[in-house]
Amino acid sequence: MRQPVALPTAARRQRYRCCFGRTGGAGPSYRGSMSHRTVIRIDGRDVATLADVLPESGCLKMLMVAKTPATDSVAAGHYFQGAQGRMLWNRLRDYGLLEVPAGTFEDDVLLNHGYGLTDIVKVPRDYGSEPDEDEYRAGINRILDLVREIKPQVLFFVYKRILDQILRLAFGRSTKARYGFNPELDELLGSAVFVFPMPGTPCTTAEARTAMSALVQTLK
Repeated sequence: MRQPVALPTAARRQRYRCCFGRTGGAGPSYRGSMSHRTVIRIDGRDVATLADVLPESGCLKMLMVAKTPATDSVAAGHYFQGAQGRMLWNRLRDYGLLEVPAGTFEDDVLLNHGYGLTDIVKVPRDYGSEPDEDEYRAGINRILDLVREIKPQVLFFVYKRILDQILRLAFGRSTKARYGFNPELDELLGSAVFVFPMPGTPCTTAEARTAMSALVQTLK
């Protein structure tokens, strides 16, 4: 397996965790409850962002990797509160992969389902604003470190471009990922690699159904 290129050490181990309360059992252990909104220091300035949703210990069924928190979501204190972001939550609900009690935000119950959530870039952006390559590079090894530590059954990329950038910048691969599972990448990334068929992206309805049905079969 080709190893990823060496990236700046300072960026590799940054961790912004937010853990919600459920204890006991054989799964991850959880501690306390806190807001998702947090402030981190980057390049000498304070940046308001969203904390990672990760277990204090144990493994995950699925680690979701987003691109960057949306500014609207940071203002709300919860992930994926914009129009496109809500399509993610809706599709997970539609396929029975996420049950959310009334009056509860989706990211508040992720750990109860065995799911975690992080971003490859933690600096918020408006919809349509793309991180630059240096920002992607700074986040790649942090994501790969999380995979090695948490050992998720599924490594879920919210946007295909995130995975394509990782493959290109860290592994020198020019081939593009597919929507749904990419089993040829499992050994490379250390987990079953899945690209979410986000509504509005170049993914057909049939491809989206096939991808989501396969995810249900894997996680159920």
